[in-house]
Amino acid sequence: MKRFILLYLLLSPGILFAQEETYKSKFYLGLSYGTSFSVGDFKDTDLENPDAGFAKNGQKFDLFMGFPIDDKITITEVFRYQSFNTEVEDLINDYKADNPGVQITGRTEDWQAFYLLVGLAYQINITKKLSFSPRFGLGPLFVKNPGITVSNPDGVISQSFNRSSESGFGLGYEIGFGVSNNFGKHFSLMPTFTFSGAYVQIKDVITSIDNVQLVSDYTPKILSFNIGIALAYRFY
Repeated sequence: MKRFILLYLLLSPGILFAQEETYKSKFYLGLSYGTSFSVGDFKDTDLENPDAGFAKNGQKFDLFMGFPIDDKITITEVFRYQSFNTEVEDLINDYKADNPGVQITGRTEDWQAFYLLVGLAYQINITKKLSFSPRFGLGPLFVKNPGITVSNPDGVISQSFNRSSESGFGLGYEIGFGVSNNFGKHFSLMPTFTFSGAYVQIKDVITSIDNVQLVSDYTPKILSFNIGIALAYRFY
């Protein structure tokens, strides 16, 4: 019996280590849904600001993956779709203020953005199941700006605003942190809190203000703060 106990004590560290290795995931795959809060010029509705995006708060959908290099560093990949409603009410109210009693109508579409971000996350363990991970990502994106039209349908006044809808490519980025809470062998809750932006040029956007038309390249500053809940599945 003594020999058996001695043999068990000698082998148990190796057994425990092997179990830890068995349960260390090779990668994880997950889905996320959340809110994107527009900020800065992207949210601005001032016609005098050429970078004004007229964007309301929107939503995001993520398909993400993570490939742990070691116990601390993880390579991350995120495919993200963002959409933002557009603020047209402020424009309508500005025209109504200048033309009391005149009917003003507006029509608009949504901002749409598609990101493919690759980056790194650094894991800081809080407990055995809970961790905190500062992260950043960088990659290409495709953007379609909304068409916006404000006019007087009765033709009483000539004042109007129109911006055409076009699309363009650029470079997107995000920086922030995530939290991982493991439950069971395979599943993890991975909410994220990130600030994202983009450098993009949309060519040949037609802007008409009071029948004066301008064709130019539009360089919107697509800035947002993103909060999302996420569920991931860990593969071994």
